[in-house]
Amino acid sequence: MKSLWLTIVFSCIYIQLFAQMNISTNLRQDGYWDEEKEEWIIVSEDEDELTFFEFNKDFTMFKHTTPGITSAYIIKSQTKDEERNQFELTVVSDVGNKYMMILDVTNNNLRFLYEKKGTMWMVRHSIKRTWFDDDDDE
Repeated sequence: MKSLWLTIVFSCIYIQLFAQMNISTNLRQDGYWDEEKEEWIIVSEDEDELTFFEFNKDFTMFKHTTPGITSAYIIKSQTKDEERNQFELTVVSDVGNKYMMILDVTNNNLRFLYEKKGTMWMVRHSIKRTWFDDDDDE
């Protein structure tokens, strides 16, 4: 049931309903891709890192607030992967770092992927709640 609800919510993103989307998270995991084992190796986990993502109404930018910093990102492109039930975004941070961001409806998480010194790294946030603000609420 939860997966069905999230599918509907994230489908709203794809058709751009001009409402501000917000996501709260309640777990951060960092890891890297092990090519030999063909799996993600989690190197750290923080259940106390509660963060917020605030997307603008046009879904072209978002702000990510963590306990220690607030960063802004430009969404350069977005595609929907129907088979995996997820959205893939190419984003650039306010300091110029480039990421592939994945909103994974099925697994209820949001991931940032990036390459560093020839290794693929991942920061995964478990989604606690998703909600929308529209102009009528302001």
